[in-house]
Amino acid sequence: MLLILGILFVTCCILLWALSSPFYWKSKGVPYLFPLPLFGSYLTSFLLSNKDFYAKLYKNYPNEKYFGLHFYTRPALLIRDPSIMKDIFMKDFEYFTSNGLYSNFDNDPFGENLLFLHGQEWKKLRLKLTRQFTPSKLRLMNDYVENIMKNATDFINKSIKQNEPIEIVKMNTNIATDVIVQAVYGIETDCFEDKSLFSSLGMKMFSPKTNTNMLFGTVSPKLNDFLKVNIFEKDVTEFVENVMKDVIEYREKNQFNKKDFLDAMINVMKTNENNNKNEIYFPDKTRVPEYTFKTALAQALLLISAGSESVAMAMSFFLYEISLNQEIQDKCREEIMAVVNETGTDIRYEDINKLTYLDMTIKETVRKHPLFVILFRKCTKRYQFRNSNLTIEPGTLLLAPVRSIQWDPNNYPDPESFIPERFSNENKASIDAGAYLPFGLGPRTCLGKYFARLEMLLVISRLLRNYRFTMSSKTEVPVKVCKYTRIVTPNPGIWLNVEPINQF
Repeated sequence: MLLILGILFVTCCILLWALSSPFYWKSKGVPYLFPLPLFGSYLTSFLLSNKDFYAKLYKNYPNEKYFGLHFYTRPALLIRDPSIMKDIFMKDFEYFTSNGLYSNFDNDPFGENLLFLHGQEWKKLRLKLTRQFTPSKLRLMNDYVENIMKNATDFINKSIKQNEPIEIVKMNTNIATDVIVQAVYGIETDCFEDKSLFSSLGMKMFSPKTNTNMLFGTVSPKLNDFLKVNIFEKDVTEFVENVMKDVIEYREKNQFNKKDFLDAMINVMKTNENNNKNEIYFPDKTRVPEYTFKTALAQALLLISAGSESVAMAMSFFLYEISLNQEIQDKCREEIMAVVNETGTDIRYEDINKLTYLDMTIKETVRKHPLFVILFRKCTKRYQFRNSNLTIEPGTLLLAPVRSIQWDPNNYPDPESFIPERFSNENKASIDAGAYLPFGLGPRTCLGKYFARLEMLLVISRLLRNYRFTMSSKTEVPVKVCKYTRIVTPNPGIWLNVEPINQF
């Protein structure tokens, strides 16, 4: 009986698709890719990495500003024009307050995180979390990095003595995880210890299965609800939850306040705005938040996952590029040493504005190696494109192909070359804001981008002050990336030769 019902269901889906989906974009006069049943325009995505799939997709209709496709069963529009990108992400943001990601609030501990919220609910929580990224809060990074880099230095020196190349993706993941755990929980960890429970947390959070679960919620939210699919594995959420409970219990028992993220979330929970239980929804039909422990847990999961893996990958691609471009590495080091000789100490928060060339090199790193190949926005109100008759309905997905935009020679001459000078004071004015999207754009720009930038400047300046990095024969150039992870991840890794520099 179940088999018969299943066959009937699939047959009905195909019939509904055949009657409507193939002609959705044609009826709007938009150039489009003809979709397949259930898979839409994404059948070949199973054979390619996200990077290669969207690069291939982007090449369709090279003279168009956008074109239609189907994100599996959902109509979507892929944007190629930077000016339209600015309309969607900035000028007309009120029509695109959602980034299209989804997981069930009630079932998934991660479902209430800022990334998945939209409308008034998102705006309220975003405002509260923004207060955790003020300059006074960011200054705490000095202490985080200083302590953590001692462990990293011990690890590097040990590898040098053994005359072994270092796999820097794992090394940087350990550094970034230790930093974000201390920033979120206020506890010191050492991911370079083999027995560290945090050392594999970032990798688990961005495993291929996590990517599949996130994709499932975006493709079919209702089916996601029915099957109760959670983004992270149960052991990941339980581990983070237990650590949070232990730290909160300790702080409340000892009246201990570190003025960090966790203290902020404790205060948010204590000042729950939803005192009137009759007000369940805002006028835009998003929920009035209750700010419970579950809210805090969802944000902690988001910060740890994004703050470990994404920063680690950015630093890894940075070291990869300067190992291939020694003259750039030398120039970064000269700038760092000039500041160190002036202050007599390692680079600190107060010094970062002096590191203009290093900052340019980091910006070029995430231009050439953006961590996310694609960004989504979902239309939340009926919208007519500027200077066009095209109108789209709520629920339509907008795709911003970050890597393809940033590798388009129309936006960046010689895009495959690594050229930090693109971001010099003389040249950066020529870069269209809609063509540089490593952290997003507009009101939904990555909340932690200044945190990530500061962390990279402090960590990398210490690494380059003390060590020279060169390419190991173990690393394949150009580096390959994992097919099925949401964040662009080198696969199998990046090995570099490291030698000490005596500049003390």
